[in-house]
Amino acid sequence: MSMEAGVGVMGTKLGMMSYFEPNGKVVPVTVVGFREGNIVTQIKTDATDGYDAVQVGYRRVRDKKLTKPEMGHLEKAGVIPMRHLQEFRLQGLDGFEVGQKLLFEELFKEGDLVDVAGTTIGKGFQGLFSSSPPFSLFWFGFISFLMLKF
Repeated sequence: MSMEAGVGVMGTKLGMMSYFEPNGKVVPVTVVGFREGNIVTQIKTDATDGYDAVQVGYRRVRDKKLTKPEMGHLEKAGVIPMRHLQEFRLQGLDGFEVGQKLLFEELFKEGDLVDVAGTTIGKGFQGLFSSSPPFSLFWFGFISFLMLKF
């Protein structure tokens, strides 16, 4: 990750929609929601930790969903319990303080390029039927052949 990128925010994918440009072109767009969170939970400095970074928490969660060490870390910062904690390395820590809420409008402006990273929902092992079309068609034909045989 590049240190020139700056601090980031975390969000949740809400869905997809279409955006129509003035010339009539349809552009697929992903809608990202920013729930309660994106709060600075810790500031790491070069003097104490060996590097400059800002830790950001996202998505409020009930107290009992976190472990005691996680709760202690967040209580020390004086912030609400958060499910996700992410660290962003920076070159300078000017303008950040613990407990500060990062507002989307202040960090980004229209036309900015952003890097997006995400995790997919796990589907588990699907078996041979869905692994590739030739095999699934072969097995379907083989099973139907066995059914006709008996």
